[in-house]
Amino acid sequence: MIELKDAKLFKGLPFAEVLQIQSQMKTVKHPAGHEIVVRGEGGVGFMTITEGTVVVETPQGRIRKLGPGDSFGEMALLDQEGRSATIRAESDVTLAAIPEWTFRPFLHEHPEVAYRLLQTLSQRLRQAESGS
Repeated sequence: MIELKDAKLFKGLPFAEVLQIQSQMKTVKHPAGHEIVVRGEGGVGFMTITEGTVVVETPQGRIRKLGPGDSFGEMALLDQEGRSATIRAESDVTLAAIPEWTFRPFLHEHPEVAYRLLQTLSQRLRQAESGS
């Protein structure tokens, strides 16, 4: 299990800010095999994995694994276009989640997190363009 302060998106933030972020998040658990996110459906939240692993499957058939400290769900909340991939719990998984209706205010309150999300999206786009 990883603590939120050690998650990639929040690592190095001031402790007081991490505590504030933690107070805004809700703990959600899913059993192994559960489809957490289904491609094309609307976004219900932004999630950071604190325990367990998930499998991400894109429409092109690409598969990757995410584990403790990784995040997902921001794209559907930012562009309102629905989920871009299906994400299934590979093991029992625990998530720290920010509901859709508080995501935008959350980004306003935590600009460093918003910047880090942009960096993550840029990395994913570069990977997709390079085919890796």
